[in-house]
Amino acid sequence: MDSLRRLWLPLLAVSLLIPAQGTEVGEGVIQGVVLGEGRQPVRGAKVHAELKGVPMAKAIRYVETDENGLFLIDQLEFGTYYVASKKEEEGYGDTGFSFFNDQPVPTAQISDQHRVADVVINLGPKAGILTGTISDSATGKPIPAGFWLVQAKDRNKWMGTSAAADFRVLIPSTKEMEVKVSAPGYEDWVYPDPAIPSQVLRMDPGSEIHLEIQLKPAHDRRLLVSKFLIPEGYIGWLRVEYDVACFPSIPVEDGVRILRFAGSNVLETSSPMPEDAAERQYFSYAADGSERNLAADYRNGNGMIWRETPGSRGGKMRMFIFFVGTEEQSKIRPLTGFPPPACP
Repeated sequence: MDSLRRLWLPLLAVSLLIPAQGTEVGEGVIQGVVLGEGRQPVRGAKVHAELKGVPMAKAIRYVETDENGLFLIDQLEFGTYYVASKKEEEGYGDTGFSFFNDQPVPTAQISDQHRVADVVINLGPKAGILTGTISDSATGKPIPAGFWLVQAKDRNKWMGTSAAADFRVLIPSTKEMEVKVSAPGYEDWVYPDPAIPSQVLRMDPGSEIHLEIQLKPAHDRRLLVSKFLIPEGYIGWLRVEYDVACFPSIPVEDGVRILRFAGSNVLETSSPMPEDAAERQYFSYAADGSERNLAADYRNGNGMIWRETPGSRGGKMRMFIFFVGTEEQSKIRPLTGFPPPACP
């Protein structure tokens, strides 16, 4: 308790000073301290305030706590606020989210008569941490995916999030959890396995589980395969523009769409964009007509296709972008703008 009193002394000083400075109406302040395990101050925690009854802004304003766990949020309109915090790198999920927090979210009220409000935020027990990789079970290609996380005993408490192929995801500790990992063109990966009733996912605070998730391709064989042909030795971004009426349709050979890049890094076609469940193949072609698969051997470092991304024009999915080269090259080569297709 004595240590907390010492922490509050600077806050009380601010409380006394702010009204004397002639704070304008609509410029209230919320200040306080963030505490973690053992009620110890947490440095570098992110804190945000949400005005009650007002939809949360798309861009949430965060402030960080100092070395004593103290924070100050200024320039606030008068009203009642929910005040929440997180520090995901240390295993603390967002306290404003019932998925992580069973306790009521602290509130603070600021008005013309009370321009400064004080709050103590308890981050609670640390979350469990899921780490690992996601890859194609056939080729070893790293796959970014979506995670759907739900508390098995209270399915109203769930969270969806996207993650890189090399992932780190927090889940509430001490809760029985279910995890589903999904990516377009692949079967869902589920844990615990529904076929094994005895399998349970429940983690201790701060504990970590490492997973090597391999997703099985689930292409719809009723859909045409898209085969991309790329000049041998090409390194860089490529883009397909679909539904461009003044360009030819994609030729089909033996039930396979052939998308051949030649002297340009953009290929325009009047054909519609394939569905996500359609299989995509990538080959380089040489002057003698020989071909080499660019997406078959990622495990041995020979995979060459990265960052496959669909895009939209006019509210409809009409673009598909990908990088040819190494993963490192895909991260440093700039992705330039996408000028609209121009008819010849």
